Amino acid sequence: MKEVRLPPNAALLLESMRAIGYDPASAAADLVDNSITANSRRVSIRFDPGKPRALAVVDDGTGMDEAGLLAAMRHGSQSPAERRAENDLGRFGLGLKTASMSQCRRLTVVSRRVGGAPHGMVWDLDTVIATQDWTVGVLEPKELEIVPFLDELLARPSGTLVVWEKLDRLADGDPGDGSVLCDRMSQVGDHLALVFHRYLSGNPTRLRLDVNLQPVAPIDPFLESEGALAGEEERIAVDGHHVVLRAFTLPHISRLTRAQIDKAVGEAGLRREQGFYVYRNQRLIVWGTWFRMFRQEELTKSTRVRVDVPNALDHMWSLDIKKSTASPPPAIRDRLRGLVPTLVRPSQEANRYRGHIAVKKGIRTIWQRIEDRDGIRYELDRDHPVIAGLRASVDDGTLPELDNVLQAIGTSLPVEALYNDRANDQIGHKKERIDSDAVAAQLEELARQMLDAFADRRDEQLRLIDGLGTIEPFALHPGLVERLKTRLRTA
Repeated sequence: MKEVRLPPNAALLLESMRAIGYDPASAAADLVDNSITANSRRVSIRFDPGKPRALAVVDDGTGMDEAGLLAAMRHGSQSPAERRAENDLGRFGLGLKTASMSQCRRLTVVSRRVGGAPHGMVWDLDTVIATQDWTVGVLEPKELEIVPFLDELLARPSGTLVVWEKLDRLADGDPGDGSVLCDRMSQVGDHLALVFHRYLSGNPTRLRLDVNLQPVAPIDPFLESEGALAGEEERIAVDGHHVVLRAFTLPHISRLTRAQIDKAVGEAGLRREQGFYVYRNQRLIVWGTWFRMFRQEELTKSTRVRVDVPNALDHMWSLDIKKSTASPPPAIRDRLRGLVPTLVRPSQEANRYRGHIAVKKGIRTIWQRIEDRDGIRYELDRDHPVIAGLRASVDDGTLPELDNVLQAIGTSLPVEALYNDRANDQIGHKKERIDSDAVAAQLEELARQMLDAFADRRDEQLRLIDGLGTIEPFALHPGLVERLKTRLRTA
């Protein structure tokens, strides 16, 4: 068979790779991954919207010599099948290039080791188009001097500076005042605060991260130090490695401050963000999902399960280039599915309660308005004098049947229809009907039935008569109650 060498078109492939799916936040996170892998303790993001647009990420890691930088600038610089160090957050050897070029058309990287000179190289998409080849620029000393934010790198003993220029994607739509760029970078900061929260936490912290000198504070989705209930660790052995799980049950929203709610990814997010939080080497990859093993329910909204996965199992979790999606393999999925009912139980118990009864001041209503964590519902008050009198008047054999009828009535209140009719002004009462003789007769008959339940206890009858004005439905007709009370006392 004849073989023909068919290399890809450099310009077309690079343009296509820009559409892999990075957004500014995931692109910036990919660069921070590289800094952490290089043992950086401080990573800074710099940009100045008022000058020729450029954004820089600079760290104080080990840096690279010229040969190392050349390898890093190569697309596919390391095989995903190659065994990596435990702290390595890389995967495909593409992140630096694909993440950067998804946001800009010119990528400059300058790096130096301790005591060494800086070396710089450039990927410029316009140059690749012009040469129609994989052409990378190697910066001369004079060219290095004009690289934006170079002074940030030179102020550190060693490290790497990544500069984005020609920000056609990152600053797309900006009117020229930097407002759009600033807004997007604010979202980048929030994303990094969540994704790297375990690196940014602790005393001392393993990583300091700032955006234009503003420190990025960690966002802990588990509220671990703020009242969350932590479960026991569960360990799943896979191919000589362990996947470690720990469930956290967040405090109920009524016990959280606004700042804590924001940390928990917003008030609406309490339900939407429940589920597994998968970390690769303590870097958050994917969160707020049960991987279709379990439905997101109201009672389980306080459950968040931390899942720690070593990078040695990358191939099993279907990790993508952006490191923003992952899916558990069948062996782990089956074990997770079996553990979920136990993991969510504390949240179910914390959110399942009957609530408290809201009562009209001074009025004993037949329908109780009950406020609970799931909203508002209405139930018949079985202890209401009208209902209690009715239950007392039937024999024990009939009482279960009566209670079944009351239960059916209580669960059949047409709330939606009542709301719609009331909203359309189709429910009302005319004064002449409310105070009619027929209504007075019905109320008196009802009152006498209630009094019959206490036929041998006159003191209870008198107490009931005196309190008619505070009991529905009598309280709805104050013009009739006083006359009714007089007749009942003399009967």
